[in-house]
Amino acid sequence: MSISIAELAELPTAPTISHALRDAAIHADQGIHQALRRSLFGSVTFEDFAATVTPEHVIAEGIALIIIGGLVDPDVTDQGWPDSTWNASYFSQRVHQAHIAATGWAASHTTQQLAHLLEAAADRAKTMEAAA
Repeated sequence: MSISIAELAELPTAPTISHALRDAAIHADQGIHQALRRSLFGSVTFEDFAATVTPEHVIAEGIALIIIGGLVDPDVTDQGWPDSTWNASYFSQRVHQAHIAATGWAASHTTQQLAHLLEAAADRAKTMEAAA
């Protein structure tokens, strides 16, 4: 089961996606995935964050990738945004599609362009978190 972006933002143990994406923009020089992990989990080293990460953190990472992927490839979000109707398998498939789109885009763009993309994704997430 997945949850909406607004529902995730209301959970006390979940990172706020818009804040995490804005923070990731600061670390864009580390690459898209490392920047996201540093901002969402506090570290890029699995051993450092494995004991403290929650399922909500992992869902947040997936949603962040879907938001980013949707900005660079509209097909990523052509079926809408995560909500309670998405089962784990479908969520995983959409995250995979977003991962491919975001990774491909980042590979052919500069660090500054990646930072701008992450900031745009943060703006989109902020709007979606406020929607209720």
